[in-house]
Amino acid sequence: MTRHSSEERAIRSAPSSPYIPNRTLALGHDGVRTSGQNTPSAATTNRTFHPDASVVLVGIRGSGKRSLGLIAAAALGRRFITEDHFFQLTTGFSRQDFLKNHGSELFHQSDVEVTRKMLEENKHHCVIDCGLGSMTSSLQDYLRLYCMTNPVVYIMRDMVQIKSLLNLGDRSVKLLEAGDPSHRKCSNFEYYNLQDDTADEGSDETADRSSPTYSFKLRHAQEDFSRFVRQITNTAPNYSSTFSIDAPLETRAYTHALEIPLSRLTDELDISALEVAGDLVDIIIDKWNGHMSKVFSKAVASVRRHIGVPVCVTNRATELGIDLRMAIINHALRTGVEYVAIDLDRERNLIPSVLAMKGPSRIIGTVQRRIPTGQDWRDHKLVELAQAAVSAKCDSVRIIVPALSRNDLSSVLWLREELQSKLKPTVPVTIFASGSLGRASQMLNTHMTSVTHPILKAGNDQFAPILTSAQLLQALGSSFMLDALQFCIVGANVSQSLSPVMHNAAYEATGLSHSYTLKNIISWDEVEALAADDCFGGASVIQPWKVKAMEKVSSLSHHARAIGAVNTLIPLRKDANGRMPPLATQAYNRNQAGPIAAWHGDNTDFIGIKVCLSRSLSPRNVIQPKTTGLVVGAGGMARAAVYAMLQLGCKNVFIYNRTLANARAVASHFMSQSSRDGKAPSSAAGGLNVLVLENLEQAWPSGFAMPTMVVSCVTHERIDGNTEAVFKMPKQWLESPSGGVVVEMAYNHVTALVQQITQFRVETGIPWVVVPGVETLIEQAVAQFEIMVGRRGPRSVMTAAVKSVMNDKRYLTDFGSWRASD
Repeated sequence: MTRHSSEERAIRSAPSSPYIPNRTLALGHDGVRTSGQNTPSAATTNRTFHPDASVVLVGIRGSGKRSLGLIAAAALGRRFITEDHFFQLTTGFSRQDFLKNHGSELFHQSDVEVTRKMLEENKHHCVIDCGLGSMTSSLQDYLRLYCMTNPVVYIMRDMVQIKSLLNLGDRSVKLLEAGDPSHRKCSNFEYYNLQDDTADEGSDETADRSSPTYSFKLRHAQEDFSRFVRQITNTAPNYSSTFSIDAPLETRAYTHALEIPLSRLTDELDISALEVAGDLVDIIIDKWNGHMSKVFSKAVASVRRHIGVPVCVTNRATELGIDLRMAIINHALRTGVEYVAIDLDRERNLIPSVLAMKGPSRIIGTVQRRIPTGQDWRDHKLVELAQAAVSAKCDSVRIIVPALSRNDLSSVLWLREELQSKLKPTVPVTIFASGSLGRASQMLNTHMTSVTHPILKAGNDQFAPILTSAQLLQALGSSFMLDALQFCIVGANVSQSLSPVMHNAAYEATGLSHSYTLKNIISWDEVEALAADDCFGGASVIQPWKVKAMEKVSSLSHHARAIGAVNTLIPLRKDANGRMPPLATQAYNRNQAGPIAAWHGDNTDFIGIKVCLSRSLSPRNVIQPKTTGLVVGAGGMARAAVYAMLQLGCKNVFIYNRTLANARAVASHFMSQSSRDGKAPSSAAGGLNVLVLENLEQAWPSGFAMPTMVVSCVTHERIDGNTEAVFKMPKQWLESPSGGVVVEMAYNHVTALVQQITQFRVETGIPWVVVPGVETLIEQAVAQFEIMVGRRGPRSVMTAAVKSVMNDKRYLTDFGSWRASD
């Protein structure tokens, strides 16, 4: 017998939602049409909201709203509200009991009323899972109005997956499939929920959350959806520093846009191979038909999942009419892409309408000629179009014209100077000649140069990019625009460091000509001696210099200052006049040699710990006001661990260290900082507790929840005369019924703590997750690479390099102790 859900019954009983005609924005039922029918209202194209406006998720059962809602709430630091829970609080009945006791007519009426009450009473600071009611026409009418003040996200998923997850028959699937697209008409964003290969088979809403492997599930979806909700709410992750590549793309030099035709994204393309192929991905609309909207949304999701860089959308399907062009732009904006290109030759009149609906996306006024004109680069119409784009408040300008000869370079440079003198206020400008004759201008262009990759074939498009990002960076090095710099890791014992293999593999993958070596040092004078070489690029810092380096640098990132420790040194150089430019200029000119005048200190250790904690916490252990963390140790890494927990929103952190005075010094550092700033150094102000545990025999402090996050930063080698320490968790500190995460920072052998937690999990079934320190090592190294050279870190390349070395050197008894998903 085919099972029918209450949602399917709701679809049968609810009349279909009326559409609001709009000739300009002709979005079709499952694609884009030009008939002017079945279109979104002006409300559903609004994407500008109060920064605290609640995010609402709509979609059919099985689309993953509940799991994604938990992820979004954690990423934004908000309350998560489900329609099921709110219905029971309001009526005193579960949905099933209410339906059984009062019948379907009263149930559907009450369901809509309760859902409207839930939305109306929680317009700010929440993430809301809008359930069955979103299938009814009256609530969809209300949601359209709700779009004027709040982001409403339509969650899509492949129907084959939903059929499997819910064990539905073909008839039920068709019914759900028919009703699902109605959500597009009452939402202003949409997100395609890709299958997460870290999830077990079975519904993500009914999976066994007591399983020790549960927290591994939805690991990729967590990263993807967190980025998505931060983008649509303009909430940047708190990783930023002057040298961070999370800074706007326009502030970095020699950035590259990887062009991928939409038609290729529907093929069996190995997107993961494109991890560092560009600083953003430019999805080229080369075709469009009545079923492309869902294909496009899935393509955007695939790029985000496998490449993880900003997305731009450019329409080059020249045969499309103006209504369809506008509809495609609107659909691109619905997916929350970072950039949308406007064709200044064909779509200039659409700019005011696009700016009104763009939300967080940035608009690029674009001229891309496919056929050379008589005037070419000295055509004053190009200047006029660029000026018109700036006057219309486009965020940047892009001009690409075919090269006729190598001598076109001088004309390209002329146009660049012309625009720089005339465009006020100054906006980022992309100018280069396409084709093989334009390669010199492509190399010299500093912003969003179009690039390709060996697995992407140009086909018959003679103006498609022919150079890769790595080739352009190699060319910049060969022409002395970029220099070959020497980096190293410094510390008392660096002989076993995995940093060189990671960084050197990353240089090779990205086309940089740098090198990375080891430097055992016994005094800071040896570090200062490195500054005598103009080609010194920077250093990773390990024990015992992380805290000592604080007094040796002339500037610090916000994170390093808050942590009180440095793990990254970046040289600050003098210009030709002997002056030291500001940090923003120093960051822009990374990868260029010059006399070193001072040091800038940063810290990426906390990023590695924060990422690993965040992606390993199960939904049951999502950060709440009562959440408690434990840090073992009191050195520079322990400081980073405390800061990582505070950054995640944990307000209660305990420190244990065998030298009590050192633990108290770390606690005092963070508490005094909180007092000095007037707020906690975390995403949530107030109520901060960084406290010390005096001995391993004491009971867990009353009034505080059991820890669900544990980071062990115990020293496993002799440094400064200190002997190796061995740590195991006291049993009275392991009483969290929902388990938690243990991060063991040591990675060169299986520690007593790892053995203990592994055995404890087997014996009790309590889902404690053990994260080996090598995972945090890789994450912090990726962030460090990005800070040092200003390029996206090739995580998969760096991970493969580490695994290879660790297997050879047998750092672990069995590399299978790595997660299966790795």
